[in-house]
This record gives sequence, C-alpha cells and structure tokens, in this order.
Amino acid sequence: MTTQSPAAGVAVLDALLHMPTLVSVAKKLVNGAVLSWHEREVSDEYATVVSDELVEFVRAAIVDATDPLGAAYCLIRSSEQRRSVGQTFTPVEAVLGMFSWAEAMGEFVRIVDPGAGTGRYVLHGLRQHSRAFGVAAETDPLVALLLRANATALGVADRLEIHIGDYRTLQLEPVEGRTLFIGNPPYVRHHDISPAWKDWYSTGLKNLGHASSKLAGLHLHFFLKTLALSRPGDLGCFITAAEWLDVNYGQSLRDMMTNGLGGRAVFVVSPEVPVFGDAMVSACITCFEPGSADTDIEFKNIDRVEQLLELQGGHRANKITAKAERKWSVLVRNQEIVRNEAFIDLGELFKVSRGQVTGKNSVWVAKDNRFGLPEEFLVPTITDAADIIHAGGRIDNVEGLRRVVALPANLEQLEHDQFLAVQEFLEWAKSEHANKGWIAEHRKPWWRVDMSKPAPQIVVTYMGRRPPVFAVNTAGASIINVAHGLYPKVPLPENSVEQLVAWLNTNVSQNSGRVYAGGLTKFEPSEVARLRIPNAELLAEGVF
Repeated sequence: MTTQSPAAGVAVLDALLHMPTLVSVAKKLVNGAVLSWHEREVSDEYATVVSDELVEFVRAAIVDATDPLGAAYCLIRSSEQRRSVGQTFTPVEAVLGMFSWAEAMGEFVRIVDPGAGTGRYVLHGLRQHSRAFGVAAETDPLVALLLRANATALGVADRLEIHIGDYRTLQLEPVEGRTLFIGNPPYVRHHDISPAWKDWYSTGLKNLGHASSKLAGLHLHFFLKTLALSRPGDLGCFITAAEWLDVNYGQSLRDMMTNGLGGRAVFVVSPEVPVFGDAMVSACITCFEPGSADTDIEFKNIDRVEQLLELQGGHRANKITAKAERKWSVLVRNQEIVRNEAFIDLGELFKVSRGQVTGKNSVWVAKDNRFGLPEEFLVPTITDAADIIHAGGRIDNVEGLRRVVALPANLEQLEHDQFLAVQEFLEWAKSEHANKGWIAEHRKPWWRVDMSKPAPQIVVTYMGRRPPVFAVNTAGASIINVAHGLYPKVPLPENSVEQLVAWLNTNVSQNSGRVYAGGLTKFEPSEVARLRIPNAELLAEGVF
C-alpha cells in the first residue's frame, strides 16, 4: 500500500471539486463494471475527459482508507442540499467504534447498510471481513456510482450488491449465518415523508402492537424495516439523531427496543462531538439484537470523539424499567436516579408554565419610559435568558430588569395626563405594526399584554447552547417566553428551594432537552417537568 502525503491528498480533493470531473473519475474507476441505468444516465449527463493520472491518484487515496469521492461530493453539494435528502457522512471514529461493538458480539456473514452513501460503513466491513458480503441501499444514483467506484478500487465490488432505491423496498434472501445491519440512516423530517409511507410506518407498528405516530422522521422508519428484514440472532447498530429518546413519536422505537428489536445498548453522543458534519445535534448510537432475551439495556454518554472507539462500559437498566420510563434521557444520565425511589419527577412538586408572549418584544419590552407611561403599567420582567444566567442562582432585586408595558383593557378610566401618554405610546406601537400579527389580532384589545399572573418561585431558561439555568425568584419578577416559571404545588421551605436550584444547576445536562442544528437546546415545559429530582423529604433534609 502506498501512502499519499497530506499535500497530495489535498491536491486530489481540489481536482475533484467539479461535478463532471468527480463523476467521470468514478466512471473510470468502476473499470467497465455493469452499471444500473440510473448510474449510466448520471455518468452520461456529467461525462468529461479526465486524465489517467488523476484516476490513479484517487484510487491510491481510496486504498489508503480515505474517501476523496465522498469528501468532494460534500464540498460540491452544500450541507443544506444534502440535509434535505438526509445525506450526512459519518466520521471514521463512529464507523470503527460501531463495528467494534458488533464484532464483540460474534461473527456475521452479511453486512447491510441501509443508507450507504459512498460506503464508509459497508466497505470498511467488507475490507475487515473477507468472508462477508454486503448489501448497500442508496437512493441517489450519483452517490451510488461513487460507492461502486470506491468498492472497485478496494477490490470488494464482487462481494457487494447495491440497491439503488429506498431501503424500505429492500428484500433480502435468507442466509446461513448472522446479518449485521449497520450505518447512518438518513435523517428526513416527517414533513418531507409522503402520506403513503407514513401509513406504511403507522400500520406496521400497529400490527406489532406498538405505539405509532406519523410525526416520526425517516430514520425511525428504518428501524421498523430492519425489524421486518432481520432474523433472531442478527445484529444492528445505527447512528441517528437522539431526539427519539424523549419525544412522543419516539415511543415506537422505545417500544421496539424493549420488545422485538432486542435493544442491547444506547450511547448518547454530546452535540460537541461532531458526528454529523456541520449539523450540531445530539447523536445516538443504538445497538440491538433482534429476538434477544437479554433483560437489560446498557446506557452511556459519549463526551469525546475518542470515546466513539470504545462503545462499552455504560450502566445498565432493566428493560421493564426502561419500558415504563417516558423519557430515556433519564436512563442515560444516571442509573441510580431511575432506580431510587427517593427521586421523583420535578412536576410532582412544581407546575411548569411558559412565560407570557408579548407579540412584539421590541415594542412591549421597555428599555426606558420615554413616553411617560404610568409606572404601574411597567412590570419588572425577565426578558432575556441572560437575566437568569448571570443571576448566580437567585434573582433578589428587579432594578436591573427591563419592564413590560402592561396596559389596562379599558383606557377610558385613565386620568387625562395618563391617557395622553398611553395614546402617544399606542400611536407609536401602531407605527411599529404591534397591532398586527397573530398574537395581537387574537387578543382583546390588541394592546392588552396580560402580566397579571403571579410571579413564579423558580425561573429557568428555555433555549440556549448550554444546559438550562435555574434561579430562585425572590424578587418576584414576572417572565416572558424567554423563560419558564416553576410554581409550587406543595409548600417547600425556603432552604429546600435554594438547595433544589443548586442541585438542578449542577445535575441537569444539555442532553435532557432537544438539541437542534447549531447546538441549540430547547426545553419544553413538559421536559422540565420530567426532570428527576430528590424528593421533598430529601430536599428538606438537604441529604442527596
């Protein structure tokens, strides 16, 4: 094997950054192999002249276990273009770690990659397991051509079947031995899934006696299809977005993991670990053995890239416990919290409510009182997450807070000077279109921002690129919808509330919420209410 210099690798990649060149190099690499008509159509569309020297440079790079064709494709096609069809390319650490987990489970004779891309999973498996053969599903014929070129360059094309089409249409012949289903199923939101496929998914789950939802993304469809294709003793290891752990439409996969799919392990990857390129989201490596009678599921957090290489060493939760748990991020975070009756849902002690929606913060949140509005109409309010983040766990005065304009519904009762000031403000508000929009048009009157709700005892940030921050609200500040408020259902001593806030700020992680592209984590009231906390007795005693 000839190892190329880094400079040579860069030069090869630069030469491929033109779609006709990329496709034509791939066509030469397949060396006369029979192509599907889809691939022939693509190669004819982009046909151009490429040098044999470039082709050989690319071949050498592929043999060196790099993927210059896939890397070039990702640079030519923007992340936005690829994301719309669920195309993400996985780092080598994840590929190696997932195969290591599967190999520790025993031998396999067939490798099925449900969303193969340029073949990073299936080709690695075929190189490492010379007696195995592969099946790769890929919907994009151009990418399938790149996959075939990689397989040819590596000398494994004769052991690889490429299914150009939807994985959900794949059929597999029975084999003697174990099949490994492994890869990175495409992430496509339910909005872009046809009604027919949503019906297919929902009906399939109902037939198995599982919860079904038509809001599931495409990657969850792939788990159902894998269950249908697999036989007892087969193995599966998929890397996907982690939202299925907690959201309602993820209940179907949680059901399958505890009944039928044979869940063995769940490794939740921190959003700081780049597994989906520029898509900064929480990832999840889900390992399963269909038909397995194993009674436990292993859970572990992955905080560093190198930890992807060793998918083991987590804590275990009984499947009966897991089946009863509504939110599996709890199982990931702390095994003892799940099994210890001394811990309860935060919602047992507090009601969690969103802050008030103003409809247009630039109008209704006042930085000053330039219109001379009556002070009683200006409500000190938490209007920015920073108000909580920088509070040090306690908001004990309102002097540094901005104020929300909360005018009465009936302005006729105002004194003359007050009325003139309010009228001048409302004229300005109209000029800023504060009387337009869904919120203003659906409240009576349009200027009535109702801030009469009592101040919450505890406030918590709602969205950010960090874990949520809690603060005791001793100042009695109101909140708008940059924060949630916690209202006690049972009386708690002041010291217990302070201890709870300190415990939450120490123990609640970003994984407890939903992480979106760019690393933005969102906590809905229901998710805050499901956080596991010490019970009231422990809080009162300060022992936890």
